Amino acid sequence: MGERAVVVARAVLIILGGWLSLNAAWLALTANLTVGTAATAVAGLGLLGWGYWFRRIPAPGHGVAVAVVLAVVSLSTFLAVQGSRSDADFTEDAVIVLGAAVHGSELSPTLQGRLDAALAYHHRNPKALIVVSGGQGIQEDLPEGVAMATYLESRGVPAQQILVEDRATSTEENFRFSRALLEARLPPGYRVVFVTDEFHIHRAGRIAAAQGLDARCYPRATPWYFWAPNFLREDLAVLKLWLTGG
Repeated sequence: MGERAVVVARAVLIILGGWLSLNAAWLALTANLTVGTAATAVAGLGLLGWGYWFRRIPAPGHGVAVAVVLAVVSLSTFLAVQGSRSDADFTEDAVIVLGAAVHGSELSPTLQGRLDAALAYHHRNPKALIVVSGGQGIQEDLPEGVAMATYLESRGVPAQQILVEDRATSTEENFRFSRALLEARLPPGYRVVFVTDEFHIHRAGRIAAAQGLDARCYPRATPWYFWAPNFLREDLAVLKLWLTGG
């Protein structure tokens, strides 16, 4: 590699690493701590180290690093494409909104975005039941499902049309517990649509099918400043799903 190419490569790595590190620090200060935040910090520091010690790293080391970066970018792109389109037809019997973080008692931007997407769906199919699904995390003052129901009611959704699932701590539990609520209200053969961010659509769809749900998706686009933590965390979760089936 020529000297000019080395200078450019180091600059790119240090800029990207610095941006990811700052993004992780901002998230740690303003949001709940997650695997995604930690993964962003690790990625940022890794890129900074790669750029700083670029000349000292042997060629095989650069090859491994490039392969890892390409794998992460490829998987993230696959998830973004998979989650880029809704296949809802607005005749589904119920909507399942998958929970996300609550900061104390305030909805995170991610959770508010999912609920706003659910409201958009509701305006086109107002007869569908809405299941809000999410338990209470260690940095949350109330269950996500309860906070979600309050938000929807404040925006005109009738309380009797909202089913609150307030125990789930994983996507698998989101669907399993939501299915139990729906089976108590709807006849067999009902159809659902689930609402989540685009990065989550692929894994959520596979889990919904494994839970026996006839489910379609209605994705919400993740803001760019949450791409790194959300896609990095989801990359790890999808790899686990592919390797272990759960």
